[in-house]
Amino acid sequence: MGDEQLAKSGLYVDDFNQLRLLDPDVAELLQTAQDKSSEFNEQLKSFQTVTGGLIDSIEEFANVVETEKIKAMMVRNTQERDLAEDDPVLLQMTIRELTVEKERLRVELEAVKKIEKEQEECIQMMTEH
Repeated sequence: MGDEQLAKSGLYVDDFNQLRLLDPDVAELLQTAQDKSSEFNEQLKSFQTVTGGLIDSIEEFANVVETEKIKAMMVRNTQERDLAEDDPVLLQMTIRELTVEKERLRVELEAVKKIEKEQEECIQMMTEH
């Protein structure tokens, strides 16, 4: 009966007969939540440490791969250049390919300039009205 009167006034007696402002069941749930939260924070810190190390390893590996890729490209370019210097037919083919590419780019530039001119005329007409 005394516990009920104390509970009505917002006071509780726990298992150790200590006076509390919180219901012992609520206090226990809060303590459990706090413990779980601390445990989760520790797991999160551990996860961050592990993933940080993994990210560093991946970045280091990516740098090594990029370096090797650049080296391979340099070797290939050197070999192609050496082959081209030795073979006049290959040089002529390369010249023709580059000439065709140059012409294609020139035509594309003219087309883009034409489109640009048309758009400028359209904008000009819109701003006048």
